[in-house]
Amino acid sequence: MISVAAVQNSFVRYLAWMEKTARLAFRNLDAEKRAEEVSNVIALAWKAWVRLGERGRADNPLLLKSVLYYSIRQSKVGRTVCSAAKPRDPLALRVYGKVKFDPWNLADFVGKETPIPEQVSFRVDVPAFLATLSPRQRQMALDLAEGGTTSAVAKKYDLSPGRISQFRREFKVLFDSYFSQ
Repeated sequence: MISVAAVQNSFVRYLAWMEKTARLAFRNLDAEKRAEEVSNVIALAWKAWVRLGERGRADNPLLLKSVLYYSIRQSKVGRTVCSAAKPRDPLALRVYGKVKFDPWNLADFVGKETPIPEQVSFRVDVPAFLATLSPRQRQMALDLAEGGTTSAVAKKYDLSPGRISQFRREFKVLFDSYFSQ
């Protein structure tokens, strides 16, 4: 086993090169997203490098190169150091702008194995509920249902993220009260 100081020194020695390589890998992103991805790559590489140090293998700079490229690939598919989402989860990848969805309709939310009475209820009741909302609120609710983040929807409608969060709760209350009638 290699000491923690030795593992850290071997990692820090190549840190500038790793950051440069990661920036090149994400050069197509805007500056803020690129900086976030570079930080994520470095964190993933550090995590892997520490594990190799625990096994006594963190003394080879060529191995660090492999760790870095593997970390870049992991970051490109959406893995983060502390993510709860699966790395290839389409909704999570959509948030990072890595996946685009075609326009959708409400019928897409009902599976083929869903019982027919529930399918009919969903296809009739949800559009009826949405019709009770103002056009702006309806579009906002659809954007949130589509998987839009609070921040993204807030930016689109020129509102604060806190207000969008309040709208989300209001939509839930209105939806529950609509169906309890």
